[in-house]
Amino acid sequence: MDTLIAIPVLFLTLLIQVTAVSRLPLLHGTADLVLLTLIAWGICTKTNNAWIWALIGGLMTSFVSAVPGLAVIIPYIVVALLAQLLHGQLWQSPILAMFLITILGSFMVQLTTMVFLNSNDIPFNFALALEAIIIPSLILNLFLSLPIYLLIKDISQWVYPIIEYE
Repeated sequence: MDTLIAIPVLFLTLLIQVTAVSRLPLLHGTADLVLLTLIAWGICTKTNNAWIWALIGGLMTSFVSAVPGLAVIIPYIVVALLAQLLHGQLWQSPILAMFLITILGSFMVQLTTMVFLNSNDIPFNFALALEAIIIPSLILNLFLSLPIYLLIKDISQWVYPIIEYE
């Protein structure tokens, strides 16, 4: 059932990212709501299908982005698997895990994108990219990670209700 939920949730997330969030950059960096949704889903659920969500989100993002598809899909899958691996393992604090994986995932997505752009002979200055794109994107992702986590936690509790025994 949760794979069926992935398509509308990730579509709405991508729609908000493309229409609203990308219009509010910090320097030249923008938040990646799809990445944050994947991280939150991997942390909040007990299933082993975060990689399916990552594949769907990566395909959707690569469809609307100018970046090659593998530059988005590969880091999304790695980050989703990392979030699933750290589910409940990091001091039993999911919010701390969300922040940590957001930092790692933001760097991973940005650096993978730069490697793919560099391999396609698109020159860039790494120091300038770090200052103007990567760090501002990281700050925006950290700022939005808690609201996304709370929203995805509610969705995961709706999909997988907690059964209370009396």
